Amino acid sequence: MAKKKAKKKAPRKLVELRKLKPGPIRHVDLPAQLLDQIGAAYKVLGPYLDTTLEQFEVGFMRDMHPVREIAIWNRIAAAWRSYHAKFLGGKPQPKEEVKKIVGALVAHSTGIDDSLGLGVPADVARKLLACYAGKSQR
Repeated sequence: MAKKKAKKKAPRKLVELRKLKPGPIRHVDLPAQLLDQIGAAYKVLGPYLDTTLEQFEVGFMRDMHPVREIAIWNRIAAAWRSYHAKFLGGKPQPKEEVKKIVGALVAHSTGIDDSLGLGVPADVARKLLACYAGKSQR
């Protein structure tokens, strides 16, 4: 049996934020079902993202695989709802605190699993990771 060639990952390099530019619009329109899913995620997370619904939607139009990306954002929203219900008793929290929690969930969705890299206290990170995984934890 022939060995599979291991894919080489391109070396990471730091890029200045001011040099980043939006990618091209890859999807001129998105199906209504996807727009509904985007709207549902935005309803939960939008107040903490500092973006409009239209800007949020355009981001998916630029994505190579919008269905995958929308699924990730819906998982982030579900984790936020779960965390809010289980650990905050549904009580409103200061907007800046919620932004940190949403940021931690977004960071985790990109592969950051280290609780120190999530920018929230370790106990909060542990609970967020459990909610993202769909596990019940108290």
